[in-house]
Amino acid sequence: MCDVSTEEQLLEYAKKAAETGVPLKFEYKKHIGFLIRHLNVFPEPYNTLETSRNTIFLFAISALDLLGELDNLLTPERRQGYIDWIYDLQLTNGNVCGFRGSHSCEGSEYDEANLAQTYSALLSLAILGDDLKRVDRKAILKTVKESQRDNGCFWSQGVGSESDMRFVFCAVAICKILDGEKEDIIDWERLSLFLKKSLNIDGGIGQAPGDESHGGSTFCAVASLALANRLWTEEVLSRRDIDRLIRWAIQKQNVGFHGRAHKPDDSCYAFWIGATLKILNAYHLISKPHLREFLMISQHMHIGGFCKYPEPGGYSDILHTYFSIAALSLLGEPALNPVHPSLNVSMRAADHIARIRF
Repeated sequence: MCDVSTEEQLLEYAKKAAETGVPLKFEYKKHIGFLIRHLNVFPEPYNTLETSRNTIFLFAISALDLLGELDNLLTPERRQGYIDWIYDLQLTNGNVCGFRGSHSCEGSEYDEANLAQTYSALLSLAILGDDLKRVDRKAILKTVKESQRDNGCFWSQGVGSESDMRFVFCAVAICKILDGEKEDIIDWERLSLFLKKSLNIDGGIGQAPGDESHGGSTFCAVASLALANRLWTEEVLSRRDIDRLIRWAIQKQNVGFHGRAHKPDDSCYAFWIGATLKILNAYHLISKPHLREFLMISQHMHIGGFCKYPEPGGYSDILHTYFSIAALSLLGEPALNPVHPSLNVSMRAADHIARIRF
């Protein structure tokens, strides 16, 4: 927990907001403009994220979906153009099949798909209303199966690549989207052991066994169990474990939420921690007015979007903008469509996925 009271921290944030003139209303139109700019131009500050362009596109398109603006902004031709671009990123040959993040490594030894970009691509296609018929389902599920390590976790991009709780979530979500749950793609005996070993004494969950409890990795673990219908079975988390996890998550709220102990509140954790509590049926235990006010003063008053912190002179970015909008959806902001807390996409897109038959 932070060393200052909620009211003291909120007063400090409100003072900073007053200095910069940030309003306490949801700047709907400014956020739309911010997101459209990210669809039209790949901003120069994101150049180092070129290989994750696919995910940046997801943040923009999913935020516009939550804002209910897709049909107003996308002509059928533009929508189809985005769908074709995503399919052009699909790799169906080689050791790692799925979707890559961009064409930047095309033709090189690094030109491979990875689980995170495959998850992003599948969600984007669903948001755009695609039927996923061009997805090489068999090759992707084979890659997911072969990506699981002996310790139960998953490689992100083949043997020797990154491996932590993020890719557990991506693997489980991909199986959910592609209806691969009944095909024994994931060895749940190994994965359950990995999840249990990643649960810490404070109640939170780390990126891997021995790692510090973290808001993002806790969401990934809990959402994975929920997507696989294994959250309440007690095969991984007992009722006591869940109670301790809820207590840990609630303690991460000062005004907004922070992802680790003794860290400042950060707008993206309004979703990571908030969605975790929503999945665990404990969202009613948070202070919703404080959380909403934190998010309102994290908006950028001039260019739209949300900043990481409500700091004077700070700049908004696409990641914190998307997760702040998703968090406001969890809060029931009237202007927003509902979000599916486990899959991390609009309920509209999640329902579309559920209707697809492979």
